[in-house]
Amino acid sequence: MEQTGEVPLLRLPISGWTVRVGRAAADRAALEVYEGCRVADVCVATTVSVSVLRGARRNARGGEPWALAWGQLPAGVSEVTAQFTGGGRNREVRHIPAVVIEGSYWVAEAAGNFAGVTVQAGHVRVSGRLRRAR
Repeated sequence: MEQTGEVPLLRLPISGWTVRVGRAAADRAALEVYEGCRVADVCVATTVSVSVLRGARRNARGGEPWALAWGQLPAGVSEVTAQFTGGGRNREVRHIPAVVIEGSYWVAEAAGNFAGVTVQAGHVRVSGRLRRAR
């Protein structure tokens, strides 16, 4: 993790995106996800509604292929695995251990041409499609 002022910043080497840890109301942890200079998502820790798979993206058309997913950890869970899968004739599957951030969030990325992701966080299993980055 790189320090930028007082806000920790994690540059993701494959996608080039960044994630930053912040604080929301009541001193709750917040995760900011950036595509370049643009805010792609802001997640605020809550026990009411946990978004285990909050977002999932892949490279823009014509770009070097990569996949990225992020979300919130369920209570009592400290490890997450993201399984990125190809689409169509591409049957590639890659299991990636996620990086846990502030004990509340996770992020995972992989190089390759993927269309979907399945996340395993404790007993919770969630799947989703990867949307194209801009």
